[in-house]
Amino acid sequence: MEYDMPLFRPPSEARSLIFQVTLGCSWNRCVFCAMYKTKKFRVRPFEEVEKDVIEMSWLYPGTEKIFLADGDPLAAPTGYLIDVLDLMNQRFPNLKRISAYAGPTNLLEKSVDELRELRKRKLDVLYLGIETGNDALLKRIRKGATAAGIIQGCRKAVEAGLRMSTFIILGLGGVDGSYVHAKDSARVANAIDPHFLATLTLMLGPYERVYEEKIMGGGFKLIDKRQSLQELRWFVEDLEVSDCKFGSEHASNYLPISGYLPRDKEEILRLIDTALSDASSGLLRPEWARGL
Repeated sequence: MEYDMPLFRPPSEARSLIFQVTLGCSWNRCVFCAMYKTKKFRVRPFEEVEKDVIEMSWLYPGTEKIFLADGDPLAAPTGYLIDVLDLMNQRFPNLKRISAYAGPTNLLEKSVDELRELRKRKLDVLYLGIETGNDALLKRIRKGATAAGIIQGCRKAVEAGLRMSTFIILGLGGVDGSYVHAKDSARVANAIDPHFLATLTLMLGPYERVYEEKIMGGGFKLIDKRQSLQELRWFVEDLEVSDCKFGSEHASNYLPISGYLPRDKEEILRLIDTALSDASSGLLRPEWARGL
C-alpha cells in the first residue's frame, strides 16, 4: 500500500492502521489550514481501497484500530462507506473500532439512520474541528459552516451513537476577538456535549505577518503566550459538559493539560491561573518544543 502524501491523523490515532478512503478535503477553503491545499478532493474507487485492505490484512491480521483518511471521508456516499466498513470488518477479525475526520457539512448531509448504519459497522469516533463558536469569525475564516450547523451535525452523530472528538483553535480570533471567540466556543461545545474536547493553538510560523495583514486584515493581531493562556481560561471557565475528556496536550499549546470534565474543572482552572501568575512555574512548554 502506498499513501498519497501528505497524510494526516490525530495524535490519538498513532497506533491505528490508516486507509485513505478519500483524498484531500471536500471543502478545503479554511484560511488557517494548509493541510490539503496540494490535493484535489476525490473519493477513491472501491477497488483501490479493497486492494489496500486485503494487502494490509495479510500483513497486519491482528489490527484492532483503523483510521479513515483523508480530511473528511464522510463526504463519500453512505452506500460506499458501508461497503468499505463491511470489508474491513470481514478482513480484520480483531477490529474494535474505526475512526475518521468529519466536517460539519458532511454530518448535516447524512441522516441519523445513515450514521447509525455506519456505527453498527464499528465506526466509533469522529474528529471534528469546531475551530470557533463565533459566527462572524467562522465566516471570516471561511469555515463554510455556522455555529448552529456545527451543533446540529454533531448532535446527529451523538444521537446515532458515535463519539465526537472536537477541538477549538486558540488565537483564531486574534487579540480583539479573543474574548468572544472563547465564550462562543464554550457555548457551542456545551451544546454539542462531546465525549472528547481539545484545544490547539494557531501556529503560522513565517506566515504570521501575511496572515495578519493580507489574509485577515482589518487590524487583526495574533495573540501572544500570555493572551493564549487567558483565552484558555475564558474558554474552560464556561464549559458545562456532562462527561468529557479534556486536553490541551497538542504540541501547539503552551500549557499541556489533561483531565475530565466536570470532575477536574477546578484543578484545570487552578493550573491555568498558576501559569498566568507565574511564567517561571515550569508548567509551560518551551517555545522550541511547540509544534514538534
